[in-house]
Amino acid sequence: MPRHYLSIDIGGTNIKFALIDHSGNIIERDKVATPRNREEFLSALQQVVSRFLEIAAVCVSVPGIVHTGHGRVKFTGALGFMGQFELADYMKEISGKSVFVGNDGNCAALAEMWLGRLSGIDNGATITLGTSVGGGLVINGNLIEGTHFRAGELSAIVNNYNDAKATTGSNTSAVKMIEAVATRCQLPDLKDGRRAFGEINAGNPDALEIFQPFCRRVAILISNIQAVVDLERVLIGGGISVQPIVVEEVRRQFKALQESDRRIRDDIEMPEIMAAQFGNDANILGALYGYLLQTEYK
Repeated sequence: MPRHYLSIDIGGTNIKFALIDHSGNIIERDKVATPRNREEFLSALQQVVSRFLEIAAVCVSVPGIVHTGHGRVKFTGALGFMGQFELADYMKEISGKSVFVGNDGNCAALAEMWLGRLSGIDNGATITLGTSVGGGLVINGNLIEGTHFRAGELSAIVNNYNDAKATTGSNTSAVKMIEAVATRCQLPDLKDGRRAFGEINAGNPDALEIFQPFCRRVAILISNIQAVVDLERVLIGGGISVQPIVVEEVRRQFKALQESDRRIRDDIEMPEIMAAQFGNDANILGALYGYLLQTEYK
């Protein structure tokens, strides 16, 4: 009987989950809205797990600081209400299976290292644009977790020296950008990304006035990362990465940034900026690969 795995991607907006085989093929998938309190959140996870009985393991991608050896999570951002929680222990209790828990940004990088556009890349990164900003860094062919398991926490980078609360996570949210475009363009559904990008792709000045500065902030983020680790390739992930205009505009903004300052132009090499291969599937695939690395690919 083929081995199947339940992989869960916990996000600030939705909990996405899929049944995946050993080669990374997604057999079925679904999602539920992410609850906003502890009791309902844990109940939602239990309901998801109860739907899948014949599985080899449970693999979880989660926003927060993850001690991968223990599966202990310090939840951050929209899930900060969970505080510090022994998530792996809880998932083992409700599933009776082996469990892997990984940081969402790291899981996105793992997916691309396994089957995607970081395969064979010694120095690269993924930047996931969603409710907040996730990141995963690959240096010398290895995923970097850091001394305190906090490497790649790009959302915590301050990008305004006059305001310590102006972080990448607070002002470079793709979800908020879409809502702002929808509001400015008077769209009926503020969460309708397709309609919002319809306005952006059509060149609506009101939409571009919001979209272009958003992409400039992503370009500044890449420039700051590049100044430290000098990467070969940076992948843009998240749901909006399926829109070609996102990568195109980030590249344009990066070049404009270089042209605006001699030090940036002379000292920082623009990496290859591409869309991530797996988009919204990156975290669920990467969580599975994290499990396989710990158990089978040692």
